[in-house]
Amino acid sequence: MSLLDHDPSLIESASLASAELRRDARYVCIDAGVLRLAVRPEFRGRRGVMVDVSARGIGFLLEHALEAGTVLVFEVRTPSGMETIGRIARVRHSRPNPVPPDAPWLPRTPALSEFFRRIFGQQASTPVGQAWLVGCEFDQPLHEDEIKQLLDPCQAQRVGVA
Repeated sequence: MSLLDHDPSLIESASLASAELRRDARYVCIDAGVLRLAVRPEFRGRRGVMVDVSARGIGFLLEHALEAGTVLVFEVRTPSGMETIGRIARVRHSRPNPVPPDAPWLPRTPALSEFFRRIFGQQASTPVGQAWLVGCEFDQPLHEDEIKQLLDPCQAQRVGVA
């Protein structure tokens, strides 16, 4: 299930957020990719869900809010699994957002439970709580080939330049 299946308004809200400040084409991740990040000063590892990316920034969902100005390092493994793309970034905004059903911080449903749920036609439970849509600006812009590698694991849709 993609982020859009869970919250179709995500593209619209992501498109409208700070649109007047954008200088680069932005790509919305339809099948969200998981990224790893470390937040300064503790640099404790966290996992988030990529929402959109442009040459100068990235938007992702995280379990906890981050304050504007927070410095972080993020890393996304390329589809080959052999390389990673990483950048230092600074948080520009953090706002509440529904939790996606496949959020990497949620506990995983045991395979046997999932099997019986499907057999008996039961819907998966809706995640409880709140995620945070975090928008960051990179210290150095991504190159076009890096953007393509980031978007490779997820379907992407270009949402234009403001």
